[in-house]
Amino acid sequence: MKRWLLFLLLILPTISFAQGFTLDTIRVDSEDSRNIHQNTQTNHSELSLNKDNSSHFILDRTKLRFGANIGLSLSKNYTYLGIGPQIGYQFNKYFMAGTGIKYYHLKRNLSDYEKKNNLFGFNLFGYVYPVRFITLFAQPELNYIWSNITYNTGEKIINNSFAPSLVMGAGLRLGYTHVTINYDLVQHTNSPHPKGFYLGISAFF
Repeated sequence: MKRWLLFLLLILPTISFAQGFTLDTIRVDSEDSRNIHQNTQTNHSELSLNKDNSSHFILDRTKLRFGANIGLSLSKNYTYLGIGPQIGYQFNKYFMAGTGIKYYHLKRNLSDYEKKNNLFGFNLFGYVYPVRFITLFAQPELNYIWSNITYNTGEKIINNSFAPSLVMGAGLRLGYTHVTINYDLVQHTNSPHPKGFYLGISAFF
């Protein structure tokens, strides 16, 4: 009898202690504010969305391409100076696009008059490569031209105007060099491009 009393005295405190820490749970909906896992689930979802469906564009400097059109011609009665820096981006092996500016100065002395032309232009361009050695080319541009003609009689004619162009071309791609046959679709009177088809060469590095 004493042994049973001793056993009960030892086991009862243990039972009471365990009962004091009983956790009662209630099932709640996943959207319920009482759901302690709600924030964790949301954060995991947002992290997964940002990781898998990110649309941020990351600039890869190794894909930048730089080029320039430079022209210089000097003679007794003729002076031509032109420069046109270009910058492009190689999006993938099928497409490169970019933008550029250009300026040229032309001076011509003839027997009865002197003509000076100045041009400043802005352009966008794109090259498509359907196959490795073939390229298709498009370049819309807007040029501003200011010119004057001075006759020996003293008469002077000034002409300032905008000259839009849309140059299309097709040809060969040799590394980063393009050799194309081009045509200006707009054919503006003051266009800096030749009339009809003409040869175009561009190089990017």
